[in-house]
Amino acid sequence: MRKITFIIITISVLFSCNSKTKNNEHGTKESISKPDESKSFQKPTSKLLVSDIPTAEIPKSIEIKGSLLVAKKWKDNNGENILILSRKGPLKETEFEVEFSGDEQYAEFYGEQYLKKDNEFKLLWDIYDFERHCPFDLWIGNLPNSTQITDLDDDGITETTITYKLTCRSDVSPSSMKVVIHENKTKMALRGTMILDMDKSRMSNDFEYDLSKVDTTGLSEYERIIELYGRYSNENDFKNKPSEFLSFAKETWKKFVGKDEFKQL
Repeated sequence: MRKITFIIITISVLFSCNSKTKNNEHGTKESISKPDESKSFQKPTSKLLVSDIPTAEIPKSIEIKGSLLVAKKWKDNNGENILILSRKGPLKETEFEVEFSGDEQYAEFYGEQYLKKDNEFKLLWDIYDFERHCPFDLWIGNLPNSTQITDLDDDGITETTITYKLTCRSDVSPSSMKVVIHENKTKMALRGTMILDMDKSRMSNDFEYDLSKVDTTGLSEYERIIELYGRYSNENDFKNKPSEFLSFAKETWKKFVGKDEFKQL
């Protein structure tokens, strides 16, 4: 099954997330669309008000890379914050050596939080991720209604949670998924594999979502791949962090891990 080989090739990409921003080197112009998320669910608090930003009201100093997916604003003890999610692609693969038919495409995903300082919005953190060399069905982007602004530890400084998936598939197999939390410049994430409806029967009430706690001794290569479904790789990013962060990340993972629609860019 060709997809098994493809998954093995991309496992190293699955558990990485480059934090540097990348300029559009291909000169492609894309139209800016309206945000696809109208609401953000969050820990109830009378002090935390999150609202969407109309495209026309985004400060001109903030560059939108590709198509706009989400634009939100809110205030915390740091001041006024803006979150921007955007996507470039699909674009024809030309930068790297072509691996398959020559018809491969790629797409890039961007997440950026800005903080107002001295009457100017300055970058607080950014993430950059991608799906490359894809001759099949390509997708990368945030999951609907998954972007969350919270103050889980009640310290007056908000956390921003972005949940997104990325995939290149030619058969019935699950996408990769990441739940990324930032508090200021501190980044924590769960990274792993989604699960399709046809495989959910294996997720019993005591299903272990943490792959690092699953014993795969004696399993075949194919069986090891199946064990990825529905699980994240580990919880290492949350060591020595407030326990509320990991609890919230796990709840978010469980909420969205089974929502893998077969979309295509």
